[in-house]
Amino acid sequence: MGDQLVLLGLGFVLTTVLGGMLGYLFQRRAWAHQYKTQQHEREREQASKIFEEVSSLLDRRLYRMRLVFWAAKRRAVGGAGDGLAEARERYREVLLIWNDNLNRSSALTQAYFGSGARQRLEELYEDYAAIGRALDQFMRDLGGEAAQEKDAAVRESSAGSRRAVRIPPIGQRLDQLSHQVYLLNLHMLRLLQSGQLGQAAPAEPISSPRRRLLQFGDQGAAVRRLQSALGRSGESPIAVDGLFGRATERALRAFQEAHGLVADGRYGFATRKALPIGADLPLLREGAEGDIVGRLQTVLTEYAPNRWESTPGSADGIFGPATARAVEAFQEWRGLLIDGVVGPNTWVARLSDDGPTLESAVGTSRVSGQATRTE
Repeated sequence: MGDQLVLLGLGFVLTTVLGGMLGYLFQRRAWAHQYKTQQHEREREQASKIFEEVSSLLDRRLYRMRLVFWAAKRRAVGGAGDGLAEARERYREVLLIWNDNLNRSSALTQAYFGSGARQRLEELYEDYAAIGRALDQFMRDLGGEAAQEKDAAVRESSAGSRRAVRIPPIGQRLDQLSHQVYLLNLHMLRLLQSGQLGQAAPAEPISSPRRRLLQFGDQGAAVRRLQSALGRSGESPIAVDGLFGRATERALRAFQEAHGLVADGRYGFATRKALPIGADLPLLREGAEGDIVGRLQTVLTEYAPNRWESTPGSADGIFGPATARAVEAFQEWRGLLIDGVVGPNTWVARLSDDGPTLESAVGTSRVSGQATRTE
């Protein structure tokens, strides 16, 4: 009887302890699941807010740019331009908000939607900036704000003699940009629906068609390569600054006309076939070595007499102090920045008034990175 009571008591204790422990473990699992669910929900709510902010800001700037362009277009064809000043003012207000949130939007997009979405957003920033520069130039072509403030009577009296202003294809560019914004919105919404947010967000770049044209307002390495190619083609020398401005547009139009292409000042498929831009030119400075340095030394020696005089000495393929002095002398003779570095503007400089460019003489039209670059 005593043994039975002991066993009964032991069973009661074990059942109570084990039951309590199991209950605690199950309760902890339930709490953890509930916490994780709440955390995901908070993350989803925050991501939804970020999406609304980014999407709204992209749409607002796009809409205001359209209003400015439409008003400017009406004025360019001789219509009423009374709404242009107001449209520009509203656009400036959105632009201030845009600039204030630029880095914040990129960082939050990275945090909640991944590096792929952030990279695509920053590419869109570049597209907005390029079209904005084209829109600003269109405003300058129209005569600026001073002309906008003239009263209607003065505008009407001068309408017959006012020079025609070419209307740039900004409307088409805005339509293309709108589609790219839509694709980014769609990508972010899919991540929201699938719950791939935060650390689970994909890091791969978003595959979407990029801009195939280079045109007014664009900037970057591709524009520098285009400017170098135009210099090689024999068109009027232009600065290789990476900014597609009026000088680049005029040079490109001249090339297109000379080759029987549509002279629209845009670098598209047909112009690319006639004028391949290749890769970035090598940056040569003191300390660089290689065959290309040897060819540079040979050219600087060959063309120096009766021009810049200073020569590198032997063509040993080593960019030393003598070669740097010869480059500086050449830069001074051509009116360039004197830094002893063979960069984009030095490459496209001509060796004589009607002679080849330094690049074509050295033979680097398709060369990329064949010399050691030193910082």
